[in-house]
Amino acid sequence: MRVLLGLVTLLAVIWAGYWALAARGLETGLSRWVEARRAEGWAANYAGLAVTGFPARFDTAFTGLSLADPETGLAWSAPHFAFTAASHRPQAITAIWPPSQQIATPREKIAVNAALMQGRLKFRPGPALALMGADYRFEDLRLTSTAGWTAAAGRADLTSAAVEGQADVQMIDLQAQAMRPPARLLARLDRAGVLPDVFDRLAMRATLSFDAPWDRRAVEDRRPQITRLDLDSLDAKWGDLELRAAGTLEVDAQGLPQGMLTLRATNWREMVEIARASGQLPAGVADNLTRALAFLAGRSGRPETLDIPLRFAGGSTWLGPVPVGPAPDFTIR
Repeated sequence: MRVLLGLVTLLAVIWAGYWALAARGLETGLSRWVEARRAEGWAANYAGLAVTGFPARFDTAFTGLSLADPETGLAWSAPHFAFTAASHRPQAITAIWPPSQQIATPREKIAVNAALMQGRLKFRPGPALALMGADYRFEDLRLTSTAGWTAAAGRADLTSAAVEGQADVQMIDLQAQAMRPPARLLARLDRAGVLPDVFDRLAMRATLSFDAPWDRRAVEDRRPQITRLDLDSLDAKWGDLELRAAGTLEVDAQGLPQGMLTLRATNWREMVEIARASGQLPAGVADNLTRALAFLAGRSGRPETLDIPLRFAGGSTWLGPVPVGPAPDFTIR
């Protein structure tokens, strides 16, 4: 019994020593990281930093945290930010953002509010902290910009997973409900006022290739940029409109896509009317397009369902033979 008691005591002392050294190292490492950012010209500050949770966890909490990257003009500030990890698995953490925080760009400041904003992240062991996988959840998310727009989502779940053997590739899964786009965008898309102001659902599965891995350098140096998008599926419902898409896009150094997606639209006539009312399609073009699309849809035997290519080229988006606006910019600041 004495031997067993002595062994347990020894193990407890060793574990306590490990935890104390690791906690101290974590706190020192984070402080030095902030100092290194300052040395590079960042505005990096925090009011407090503490590591608690002995003996089972490392609970790390910042207060009064603010970071600003002078190269991109991107800044983030929060009254507090915390992340926690099991003592025996420090490379798997749960990050918890506060209910209110702020993101700033050279053009605007965006207040971010959410009932829940949490992420579970798993990193590959090593100093690079390469991201192996992540699972984020947002509830009652609301964005309010000084540029005069707001956007919201009732709930969104985003997961990513690194592809084995391909450090620059991530598999993405997004599920979102009750999404409310900015009012200006909604008004521009739907001047006829035929659509509700909330998306019923949005689901996407895709594989994204980047020009660099998502590791600590993604924060310290530059954000990896998308070079290829393999869209396995996109499913969206907005009022009576139902959209599905799949395809592959190559993305150039300016963040502009080249390639084609196959778009399946249910109740597509309403889409044409929205484009006509928004001014994106002149009345004559809209009439000709309706006749042409009705012919194509009729050939499939489903007059309300249309399969048509959505093409991106030269900085523009084409719906079949008709240009419908500029191509999206995939640049990550």
